[in-house]
Amino acid sequence: MSKIKVMSVTGNPDLLHFKNLQLTERKKTYEIQEMHESEYDHQVKLLKRNASLRIQIKKLQPLCNQEPFTMDDSFMSKTVKRPLLLIQNGTPTVHSNRRVKFTQTMISQAYESQLKFFNQRKNTYVQMMLSIDDQLYPVIIELFNEFTPKACDNFIKFCEGVNIEGQFYSYKKSKFTKYKPNGFIQGGQFDKKISIYGGYFEDESYALKHDCEGIIGFANDGFQHTNHSQFYITLAPMPFFDYKRVAFGKIIRGMKQILKVLKQEQHSDIVIYDCGRYDHQAQIRLKLEKFTDDFYSNLPENTQSFNKFIEAEQLKHNEASGDFTQLVKYLVEQMRIISKSVYSLTGLKKAIQQLNESFVKTQYCQILYILDNQQTLLADNQQSKYIVAFRAVDGTDSCRASAFIIFKKQTTIFKQVNLNDFKQQAEQITSMGYCVYGQTTQLVFGTGYNLSMFTLHNNEFKLQQQELQIPKKETFYSSNIKDDFLQNKIITNLPTKNYRYTDSIFTTLHRVVRLGGLAMYKEVTIFEAIICAFTLARSWGWSFCDGTTTFNQIKIRDIKQLTYLYIGQQKWIQKIENHFLSIV
Repeated sequence: MSKIKVMSVTGNPDLLHFKNLQLTERKKTYEIQEMHESEYDHQVKLLKRNASLRIQIKKLQPLCNQEPFTMDDSFMSKTVKRPLLLIQNGTPTVHSNRRVKFTQTMISQAYESQLKFFNQRKNTYVQMMLSIDDQLYPVIIELFNEFTPKACDNFIKFCEGVNIEGQFYSYKKSKFTKYKPNGFIQGGQFDKKISIYGGYFEDESYALKHDCEGIIGFANDGFQHTNHSQFYITLAPMPFFDYKRVAFGKIIRGMKQILKVLKQEQHSDIVIYDCGRYDHQAQIRLKLEKFTDDFYSNLPENTQSFNKFIEAEQLKHNEASGDFTQLVKYLVEQMRIISKSVYSLTGLKKAIQQLNESFVKTQYCQILYILDNQQTLLADNQQSKYIVAFRAVDGTDSCRASAFIIFKKQTTIFKQVNLNDFKQQAEQITSMGYCVYGQTTQLVFGTGYNLSMFTLHNNEFKLQQQELQIPKKETFYSSNIKDDFLQNKIITNLPTKNYRYTDSIFTTLHRVVRLGGLAMYKEVTIFEAIICAFTLARSWGWSFCDGTTTFNQIKIRDIKQLTYLYIGQQKWIQKIENHFLSIV
């Protein structure tokens, strides 16, 4: 057994280094099992029928697009077409034209396999949403905190956001400052070199090697024990980084797509759009729950389509000119188009581009404010009296939605429309609607005191239910507020402990309306809050935002205004309101 050299380092005199360990001993003692996407993303092995008939499905692709199939992709099209390897009586046979239909059992088994795999790892995971030339690419990072606990903790804190010496630091919205093709990208730079430990912190371990792409480590100042906030991601094997820089993690999902994009051409704008801790157990269970299909119900016979429904509503108002009806039809049609590609990044980009092009020619609306990128579109026709705020895609995980809100222009037709026309009272809303995408895609549309729900069936929205009403029993709760005294007190008294969180506010809203529950969000846009408050007011629920539970008192003072939001049953929202009033 060779001796381990102990080097004296300030703050940690017993720090162990692995440089002098024999290669065989190091591999035997600190072996790190590599994990590739193929281990759980692209292989689903199922035993079907009996022991003599086995079907192995490898790297399937959905029919709706040509992107690589993963378990996070949409299952809107349940049938895939791909050459399959059929093993019968020990003889492999390729069936190129065989079609296999996804079943609930197959999907559940695949996710249960992922959950078992993650539980065996016992590591920490972080999720990042990288923006490359305004295109989003999600990645999941595994952190080996068994070998580098201080480095991993430092990385997690900066991903979540941390206050150091009275100043807030976060990787979110920061840029990668260095990009070397076939080398690495480097980000996490702030105005000064800082860590959660104050300044520099020491190298902990060189156990993880830079032997493949996707390795994450902390950059230093050219010599050991100078780690801070800056980190790098390797784009190829970098063996000359070994024993010089501390690697503490690896990208386990999404790296192949990042490499494919970066190899196409030079990219100067690589931004961390969003980041945070990834709870793999909660995410996988959420995906399993998604396929139980909470919102499915049989359509009534001879039900109306949405177009016929809105036309019938128009006939009830003799003064109606038809512009509002055509505008609502246009917005709902855009949601139907988005539903086809909402889980495909390339398809979604084309759908939004088509929205931009088609809106310019519309005759029924003057201005369209897109909340996703705060883009303002002006129509050629400036004689219309309506203005619209539109959320193309809400949510980044397996639950996504779209929404719109329609106002009337308050100034004369001769005055040029601008974003200040949105600064109105909530009671002046003409109409609103949101659409939740999934196996059952549903649209909720409200105008006046009416609130109706439609289900997408045969590529057309059909009337499912009128006069929605929130259930009186809470079946779940959802929150993105951390370490809040009021929240903890409310959750303790809730009759349910079923926690179901998604970053899509409208998916959560739909669950509250259909299933009954309580949702608490720290910061949402004022437009999202008004849509939620409008829906709850028409479905016998309550909401608390912008300092009031009264829908008509909510006012848009700034189009970028953020507010807290609580939605649910009256008794819980009133307790929250009383708590806020007691503080004031």
